[in-house]
Amino acid sequence: GILSIATVIGRAALAEGLQLKQAEVHGMSQRGGDVQSNLRISSSAIHADLIPRGEADLIVSLEPMEALRYLPWLAPDGWVITNTVPVVNIPDYPDAEALQRELDSLPHAVTLDTDALARAAASPRSANMALLGAAAPLLGIDAAKLESGIRAIFARKGGQVVETNLAAFRAGYEAAQKQTKP
Repeated sequence: GILSIATVIGRAALAEGLQLKQAEVHGMSQRGGDVQSNLRISSSAIHADLIPRGEADLIVSLEPMEALRYLPWLAPDGWVITNTVPVVNIPDYPDAEALQRELDSLPHAVTLDTDALARAAASPRSANMALLGAAAPLLGIDAAKLESGIRAIFARKGGQVVETNLAAFRAGYEAAQKQTKP
């Protein structure tokens, strides 16, 4: 999921000659915990791997409640890119409509049903790559380098897996173009 997204972005950033620091938390997501990756990317030296509160340019989330959970880290002009399909894995999960209203109230958000985009691209398991595609216009990294990263991390799974992940990425990219004006 999110760790594959981080790997692709990291590869693409390095291919662009950018500096990169990354920190990950591998929680038990199936029990309500989180899995997160902090990526700091810059053209100059980076001295810390964690993103301070209020300074994230992007929050990219596979799940709407998780996107909202990290809003304290978002910069005032930052963007939230999230899947709209909730993963109801705790008994007191918030109402999906309330979550969507909260997301809709944000000044800069791309909200997409990345599960449906992945299914339409004939790859139901590639919602993460559709989400990466939705984030791509805001990353400031050449989309071709992101596609190269997708090829690299999925190559061992075969050409068909690579192509379906690329199709999901492109579907997310096209869908996000309708919601973003950086």
